Amino acid sequence: MSWCIILSAELDKTDFIILRALMEDGRRSYRQIAKAASVSTPTVESRVKRMMNMGIIKKIAPMLDPNKIKIGIVAIVTLRVEASKLDNVAGKLAEIEEVRNICQTTGESNLTIRIVVDSVDALNDFLSTKIAGLEGATVISSNIVTKTIKEEQEATIRPSMGLRLICDFCGSEIKGEPLILRINDQERYFCCKGCLEQYKEKYGAKMRASIKP
Repeated sequence: MSWCIILSAELDKTDFIILRALMEDGRRSYRQIAKAASVSTPTVESRVKRMMNMGIIKKIAPMLDPNKIKIGIVAIVTLRVEASKLDNVAGKLAEIEEVRNICQTTGESNLTIRIVVDSVDALNDFLSTKIAGLEGATVISSNIVTKTIKEEQEATIRPSMGLRLICDFCGSEIKGEPLILRINDQERYFCCKGCLEQYKEKYGAKMRASIKP
């Protein structure tokens, strides 16, 4: 178990190439990506693990083509939610299976969701029950998607892009260079030595027990 200061909390050229390759085709092997990035396969594997630890890569999952699958109806619904109830409404929407995306926006509506339902009747039922039951939320518009022209990752990436990291102890955004605690192949990030030491004090016994011989 050890800790050190990360040299830079930003994406370098190798990170960029690895992420771009995975975004283009998540089926690519580490060996294929390593060849494209001109690095070793273990380097790609360690970089991917690091970016997962940092929360940059949330998961690697298949992206389905909605035009090839009979999935019923996709609809975009815009809502106007009272500011004081925005977090509560967004949290409740996140628990609903039909809701696939939630975006906070500016303008007349301040919340936009993408939902998938079986039919027009199911859409109307969704709006009249699950949305109408959310206190402080009003439907501004609902539009059925007739065809998906393009669907890509929401994030755009480039080399030297700065990263937003959250302290694993206090939950605050880390300003400047983070401190990192390495335990086996896992990493924890901290905003200051105080949080790092408190984390080690609180979880020290558990961490020592998990260390591989």
